Amino acid sequence: MASPDSAVAPAKSLEPGKSFVQALSGPTYYHQISQLPPKVVMGKSVHVKITQAEYEAGLVDCCSNIHGRLTLRKGDSPLTTLALKMKLSKLWPNILNWDLTPLGKGFFEFHFNTVDDVQRVWAMGAVSFNPGLMRFFCWSCDFTPQAQAQTHAHIWVRLLHLPQEY
Repeated sequence: MASPDSAVAPAKSLEPGKSFVQALSGPTYYHQISQLPPKVVMGKSVHVKITQAEYEAGLVDCCSNIHGRLTLRKGDSPLTTLALKMKLSKLWPNILNWDLTPLGKGFFEFHFNTVDDVQRVWAMGAVSFNPGLMRFFCWSCDFTPQAQAQTHAHIWVRLLHLPQEY
């Protein structure tokens, strides 16, 4: 019996040399496990092979992506991803076929069909709706919500006896 830290590979796939991305892309949505390329289990993690060409193609696909963060006020109930998409769809009636993926901690990744759509959203700036405020920022490789620090805070400042021109 193999130890949990040793690598374990299942039976060979029917089409050798295919990666997970190649095996799962295509017209069929149902794939048998035996048809997938072999995986490697190391401890509690599963490793799959992604070729350099597939990685670079993924980077090109991300040129029409941006990140956003939904900031809610204290006491506001959280929005579901579907509810957020419906609210943003009303604000972006001319932008079609876009999608968002929740990343955790209020962060989302937005995927648009064209770079022009990204520029339109970017030009609008922060989006305010009830509840919350959505801020957008550039897409970046290896983005992790856990590594992000809070950089914006809503505060009220009252300056007494300040002339109007200021």
